[in-house]
Amino acid sequence: MSSSRKKQRHLQSLDQLKRDVANRKRERIIYGFLIVMVAFVLSGVAFMGLRIFFATDLYHAFIYDWIGTAFLYLAGMMIFLFFIYGSLVITIKNPQKISKNQVFAWGGTGIICLALGVFIFHEVSSLTINSVRDMKDYTNGVMKIDDLKVVEVYTGGHSDIALITTEELELSLLLNVIRIEEGETYRFTYMERTGNILNVEKK
Repeated sequence: MSSSRKKQRHLQSLDQLKRDVANRKRERIIYGFLIVMVAFVLSGVAFMGLRIFFATDLYHAFIYDWIGTAFLYLAGMMIFLFFIYGSLVITIKNPQKISKNQVFAWGGTGIICLALGVFIFHEVSSLTINSVRDMKDYTNGVMKIDDLKVVEVYTGGHSDIALITTEELELSLLLNVIRIEEGETYRFTYMERTGNILNVEKK
């Protein structure tokens, strides 16, 4: 009887040790997600700062903005991956032994986060592909030049970026150093895929 109790306690100790190891592993993974997410956010903010304070022309502003935006998208993806990982652990392992209703709730959260993560991945992929192609066009001297009438200029309360709506398309002015007035016609030099303005001349 004594030997049986010792064996049972030994097995319980082994199970507890395995649970502790698994919990520490999950904690490291969670901290890893958070560290990477913070690194992406800081990188994105840093490149946005470079665009505002150090960009010497509209092309360099475009490059800084693209890289900064991509990092912020990646930070968003890391948030969703964090919740997807948590939902997988809870729905499959359920180490905290929570109720079935909570397990289903976490499973639904994981599905929603997966859908949002796929959307963000598509957005950052599209942004990267279009930006890289526009950079290649710029290197080869291929740019769009059109005379367009401005319908609306929107800054959203920020003085460093302006969204220009013309009669034909929407463009982005990443350094709002050129005064553009609604109702006027300008000759815009811009990138075809991303719509980023490289030069503006009043007609």
